[in-house]
Amino acid sequence: MKKSKRILLVAIAVFLVFACFGCQGAGTAPAESAAPAASDAAASQSEGTESASVQPAGEEGRYHKLTQEDIMDVYSPVGKEVYQDMSMDEGIPSEDAAKLALTDEEKEQIRSMGLKVAIEKDALDDAGKWQVAGMQEVADDLGIEISDIWIAADKTGNSQMDDYVRFEAIADQYDAFFTLGVDMAASSEILKKIMDKTKVGFICAAPFDVDWNHENLIGVSDADNYLAGVYSAQAAVDILGGKGTIGVVGWENGHSGSFHTCWQRYEGWNDVFEANPDIKVIDKWYDAPGNAKQVISGLLASNPDIELLLIDFANPPADQAQALLKEMGYTAWGDIAMVTIDTDATIAVPMATDGPDNNYTAAFAGQDWYGAGKNIMLMYARHLLDGSENSPKFVAAPPTPVSVYENLKTNYEILAPEGWDIPAEVMALENQWTYDQ
Repeated sequence: MKKSKRILLVAIAVFLVFACFGCQGAGTAPAESAAPAASDAAASQSEGTESASVQPAGEEGRYHKLTQEDIMDVYSPVGKEVYQDMSMDEGIPSEDAAKLALTDEEKEQIRSMGLKVAIEKDALDDAGKWQVAGMQEVADDLGIEISDIWIAADKTGNSQMDDYVRFEAIADQYDAFFTLGVDMAASSEILKKIMDKTKVGFICAAPFDVDWNHENLIGVSDADNYLAGVYSAQAAVDILGGKGTIGVVGWENGHSGSFHTCWQRYEGWNDVFEANPDIKVIDKWYDAPGNAKQVISGLLASNPDIELLLIDFANPPADQAQALLKEMGYTAWGDIAMVTIDTDATIAVPMATDGPDNNYTAAFAGQDWYGAGKNIMLMYARHLLDGSENSPKFVAAPPTPVSVYENLKTNYEILAPEGWDIPAEVMALENQWTYDQ
């Protein structure tokens, strides 16, 4: 069912212009990365290097193509995620986004306030752009001025810290600040200082040990990453027919719990793997998404029995994995298959153009980041109207059913903001599955 959505082209122009601020002010480049850490499951494996001579374990006809029934058997239209980081004794269940709805009278109240806010983002992949588009749409409707948008120069968390330090000095000049922090172990204290000066809304993760009743805490809006983890892991298991070896690739920030979004994805993965004991899992963790190619290369070289890669992000590092598999001469659906999370053109276009039998990405779990962006701005409005103790503090937008070649266009149209330039290769697809949601 198509969601009612609106987007102004000026929104994209605005945030791309202001993105330059974050890039120019990002400080010095991070130090050279340390070697990625291996998990206990992979500790006994010897380290390898990229080699085109690796003999993969897959074989023709080994892989099961997901059917619509496979996908819908796992699907739930109701969110499952509970926000609970390592500093919390009790979790906060996701509330229904319907509670964020505003009456016409309430909208007029917000419009009369003359609010000015700022956004700081970690990256501008498609997911990040959709978050900003959702925020901009609601802000325009409510007369909220998004006066500044800063984009961190990289996804390590280092340049984001530079942004936070600069913003803390001017935070009292804004009515609210919205951010997606990728390393709460490093940035929690500076974010708390910002929150003492202005209201703060978080996408994906809140500071550790934050007072959830703090008068300036708007709350956390996220996509339901636990469900995305379950969907993607179950897709991987089903593609292997419930038996085989999966190479899992994830972010150390999520593995450690510092980035809550990935941590929740891994919780979903782990629950599926525990229920499927005939699946062997070999996992490796990269230190930053942009550095994942070397980790994936070493994982494959050291473990030729891997039949499927399960990767936590589309762009990066799953896009890097696609290129690597091609470089190493792997045959899609013969030597290997790949499953990942998030809808991004770098994954979707090859899936559409390579066809159902030649695309490395067998499936991915698409997240509603546009909805998450809208929700955080609506949470801000409810916070202003209802007060900190009475407004919703955590809302997680459920994902679509798993995306495969046969429903790629259907899901893309559901998740993308209206008016978004969906890739022509995707829009050209025919005979796509549809379903009621």
